[in-house]
Amino acid sequence: MVRIPIKKLVIESKEILVLDGGQGTELENRGIEVANPVWSTIPFLSESFWTDSSSKERKIVESVFDDFKKSGSNILMTITYQTSFTSIVENTQFKTLAEYNTLLDRIVKFSRSCIGDERYLIGSVGPWGAHVCCEFTGNYGLHPESIDYYEYFKPQLDNFNGQDEIDLIGFETVPNFHELKAILSWDETKIAKPFYIGLSVHNNGVLRDGTTMEEIGEYIKGLGEKISSNFLLLGVNCVSFNDSSDMVKSIHKALPDMPLLAYPNSGEVYDTEKKIWFDNKDKLDSWDSVVRSYIDNGARIIGGCCRTSPRDIAEVSAAVKKYNKVQE
Repeated sequence: MVRIPIKKLVIESKEILVLDGGQGTELENRGIEVANPVWSTIPFLSESFWTDSSSKERKIVESVFDDFKKSGSNILMTITYQTSFTSIVENTQFKTLAEYNTLLDRIVKFSRSCIGDERYLIGSVGPWGAHVCCEFTGNYGLHPESIDYYEYFKPQLDNFNGQDEIDLIGFETVPNFHELKAILSWDETKIAKPFYIGLSVHNNGVLRDGTTMEEIGEYIKGLGEKISSNFLLLGVNCVSFNDSSDMVKSIHKALPDMPLLAYPNSGEVYDTEKKIWFDNKDKLDSWDSVVRSYIDNGARIIGGCCRTSPRDIAEVSAAVKKYNKVQE
């Protein structure tokens, strides 16, 4: 089956795509230890993953993809959030660009084989902050404007730009305005595929570094024709479930013509000291209600982030079918 190009789909149709859920936390739930500087990249680092089709880790990763597909996902991610060249070289046995590219090539090809030809594949790219564990603070030091963000992203972008299997590049959990501005400054030669940016936003509705959605909207509108034609969607990810609807509304108000995306956390609360998740007794809404709000405010890709399971995505899928029909 030939997929409609993702840019054409988003710009010319009203279809809303259902994203998968929390891949890393789902791998953890199924027995893979991901508490590591390279996070969910862990299973791909062993040669046995690639040479033994019956290996435990390979079966687990395949089952995660399969269960999200069965739940209704028609756009899924490569498991490469924490797979920057810097993180890989500093924390694994792979030390050269050639070895790094071989690893990414394998992951992308494997991901496509798991999801099939009819679904869309996102090349997941974590922020600069993920490498230094500050994607939830936005604290990029005294001079975030001086960081060479392109140098950091370039190896992963160069690889993904050349991957026919990847439909869309996703910059996830971006917490700092300077990083956002850097990404938006790159033209089609640097990001050769359609891409989106998922923002890491505080519960109070501002970017982790304190920038408001209104400021972001004004900046993007001010770029005019300078902005890359490949910049396709903006939204939020890995944010509070309860507050995510308001975040999307705020972005939609600032950029009413921009296609948006939303994939919040499950609503559970992470204890940073005990390093465990707790049920959130104060979870205010259902997936049905938040999905309806996302759709009403321009969301075109909807899914889940940390701790969201295939069961959550099944609820997302049901709500997308319900409310997308209402819009039509």
